[in-house]
Amino acid sequence: SSVVPCSPCSVGPASNPRPPAPSLSRGMSSKAAKMRKASPDGATSCSSGDDSTRVGDTPLPTELSRSSSEDPTQAPITIVAQDKCERHLWYVHGNAYDLSEFVPKHPGGQLAILSGRGRDCTALFESYHPWNDKHRKVLGAYGEKPPPPDPFYEELKATVRKAFPTGRKETMMRWHTMCGLGSMWCLSIYLFFVVQNIPACLVAGAIMATVGTRLAHEGGHFQVSNKEWVNRLSLFCGYFLTGPSMAWHYRHVISHHAHTNQEEDVDVQYIWIADMLPGWLKILSLPGVMAGAVIEIGPKQIIDLLVLGSVGGHRVDRRLGGLIPEVIVWCAVHWFFGPSWLCYVAFWFVAGSIFMPCSQVAHAILYPDNNKYTSWAKLQIAESCDFASESDFWYHVAFGLTTQIEHHLFPGIGHHCYDTIRKLTKVVCAKHGVTHLDISASKAFGALWMRYVTGVPVPLA
Repeated sequence: SSVVPCSPCSVGPASNPRPPAPSLSRGMSSKAAKMRKASPDGATSCSSGDDSTRVGDTPLPTELSRSSSEDPTQAPITIVAQDKCERHLWYVHGNAYDLSEFVPKHPGGQLAILSGRGRDCTALFESYHPWNDKHRKVLGAYGEKPPPPDPFYEELKATVRKAFPTGRKETMMRWHTMCGLGSMWCLSIYLFFVVQNIPACLVAGAIMATVGTRLAHEGGHFQVSNKEWVNRLSLFCGYFLTGPSMAWHYRHVISHHAHTNQEEDVDVQYIWIADMLPGWLKILSLPGVMAGAVIEIGPKQIIDLLVLGSVGGHRVDRRLGGLIPEVIVWCAVHWFFGPSWLCYVAFWFVAGSIFMPCSQVAHAILYPDNNKYTSWAKLQIAESCDFASESDFWYHVAFGLTTQIEHHLFPGIGHHCYDTIRKLTKVVCAKHGVTHLDISASKAFGALWMRYVTGVPVPLA
């Protein structure tokens, strides 16, 4: 079917390539939006001329085309709108590809490549192939050659390749880590489904937030093994106390990582509601927010997956990952073997009290103007921060993710490698004059608290 091009965007600091949403850009309050506009880098702009990209001679409407004067030689970041994507095609750098023949040959497994079908998967394409440029050659065999890679990101990847010369062999989850996490996970299952009292479920909630999240997270990012079924099992088991794991796959891998802190990021879709409330009410509602966060990413997602067929506006393919059988198994086990509702509430509260702040502290405190970036890697660095990066305590409490900048740059690399990559990234950032935020835990959580209570991001640099 033909695709109708969108109208070209206007040029100038006041232009906005999207109609304003009630939440403002990326979930910011009006105060935060005003603060961003007042900052030196707060002006927005978009590329001049026709905003569309092409597959052959067919123009594709884009959801956003970002450009700036930071590197006039670099092509703007182009995103094809979800509602303009055909279900059987993959969209990379504004071009459409039919990769159906390549799916069985994909080295990373079929779930990984099929997750990008029917949507703009540029961020997935770029960030999950750090070890060589074969993916660009393969893509060129099925249509338009992709544009030259981001020079800044290529320099980062070159340093990582040098630090880890054997590639995935030394960056996958280590065996002793897998055994330790697996043992703790078994304990949480025993406490929740066998002991079944409130103290046991409180402990299970803490284990779920720290250990289960890490198992699910690394499995969902294909970090555990080269075997697809091992990663899928890790995702399934790690998330099992919370909800069907494909919910995490769509929320985190598809939505959050590709659109960090932007309107398409499901993690910030409720921030505008919180920003409408007075600070005292937000403080009083914290217990409910903590428990509600786990309900939102768990049981509530069943409605999104099966009824709405969409997670945060991102299309769900119910055929992938054994989604329907998994939902049936999860519902049956929790219905027939789960503890009392009070135990569930205790579990949700403790799990949410750890997971919510530790997962949001590196992102919810930052709202850069994404229109100013032509470098995808620089945008990831601007939308994330590292905190307590040298603390073993926070590393384990925050499920191995105190180095969110490096994780967003290289999501397919194991957590244990990020401290090395952090030091390399800081050197490259210093060379190019890019701000790399590496702050203390007190500063990070203080900024998160102020962002939640006042609705205004706190300057961190």
